[in-house]
Amino acid sequence: MQNIVEFIKNEMAARGMTYDILSEKCGMSRQNLWDKLNKRVYPNFGNVRKILAGLGYELSIEKKMDGREPVQADTEQFFEVAELEQVSYDCIEELLAAMGYELKMKTQQNEEKVKKGIDRLPTRVKL
Repeated sequence: MQNIVEFIKNEMAARGMTYDILSEKCGMSRQNLWDKLNKRVYPNFGNVRKILAGLGYELSIEKKMDGREPVQADTEQFFEVAELEQVSYDCIEELLAAMGYELKMKTQQNEEKVKKGIDRLPTRVKL
């Protein structure tokens, strides 16, 4: 996957577009645009959307090409990226909710093992 900043810079170069032209199209100052594409390795999502709109792109979310629901490998990769990027738990919950998903908590032990463990507890001792 290509870095979004590299993609934007490549698009600008391919179109012969200067920072002045793109900044006018996306409604920010030239300096602000330059800072976002050169000082910040990972500009925030809102700024990326503005810049891409200035280039004539619109972001959307689509199902994967096979149209299937996420499987365990997808979920594990999502969690890995979220941890790497240090995204807050609340943010993850809100993003998933906006897409019709929710976080579910499951115990790592199944109920049968828990029941057996409870059955092995010593009975009360009378004093």
